[in-house]
Amino acid sequence: MPGKRRPWRKELKKQQRKRKRRSAAIARDQLLEEEEAKKLQDPAYQQYLQQQSLLEEHKQREIERIHDAEEEAWLRHDLLAHRQFRLQQQQRAAAEAAANAIRAQQEKELLAKLAEEQRRRDEREKCEAAAAAEFEKMLQCMETFLNSEGEPPPALRRVVETRPGQSLCALYERTNCCRFGPTCIKNHRRPLLANIIVVRNFFMHPLLEDENEHEEYAHADGNLELSEQDLCEAYNEFFEDVLPEFEAFGYIQNFRTLRNTLRYLRGHVFVEYVEERSALKAFIKLQGRYYAGKQLNVEFANIPTWRNAICGT
Repeated sequence: MPGKRRPWRKELKKQQRKRKRRSAAIARDQLLEEEEAKKLQDPAYQQYLQQQSLLEEHKQREIERIHDAEEEAWLRHDLLAHRQFRLQQQQRAAAEAAANAIRAQQEKELLAKLAEEQRRRDEREKCEAAAAAEFEKMLQCMETFLNSEGEPPPALRRVVETRPGQSLCALYERTNCCRFGPTCIKNHRRPLLANIIVVRNFFMHPLLEDENEHEEYAHADGNLELSEQDLCEAYNEFFEDVLPEFEAFGYIQNFRTLRNTLRYLRGHVFVEYVEERSALKAFIKLQGRYYAGKQLNVEFANIPTWRNAICGT
């Protein structure tokens, strides 16, 4: 039909264009190869290529150097991090071990303290039980002695010592009194039975309490209101009041009240009976009783001589 192209003609045109393009590419490649061959024959171009090659090699070496430096830095940082981690682990382990050691030591000390307290408690209970048994035994001996005739049993003839083996307290030996009491570092000997009893701080008076040891303080204002006559009258009333109570237990040979120079000796009352049985009765009956609002503290005493024991009555 007129106006329409045939298919083979269209394909032929396409193949012709393709061959032209291939021929142009081959020619172009040949031209480039020839130009490249000419360039390669040019000494300046060869020198340029060598410089480019050297620059490329230098660039590659710099890249490798930077990479190696970065890798080395990373390895060093990783090694430092591992070392720091191990150090922290060691420190934590050391701190934990120290804390465990402290806790173990504290537990050991606590157990030792509890054991020591238990031992002391047991020892104290044992001593208290022994003392109670001894006291009961002594009471039985006293009751037996009071309810029978004859001499007291040997158990009541013993002498109690506060510090056996130590030197004797000279003042206590003379007066049966000591300013330090049971805490004295010297030995105090006290009989379990005697014909003399002492009631400590039995007679008290302001002149005895406020009387000063130094002469320069003897005329203080506190002593101006009271006189020696007041003291004598107070003592006579005290003597007449308590003497019948003591005479109810037996015949009294001496009744003496201390007014010694040393303040801690003043007010002690010593009662000497003819018989030990009478002193024992007074000891049992008066122990723990109250007089003038104060509880009585009665003990047996062994006074060698009254002259050395008492400065005034």
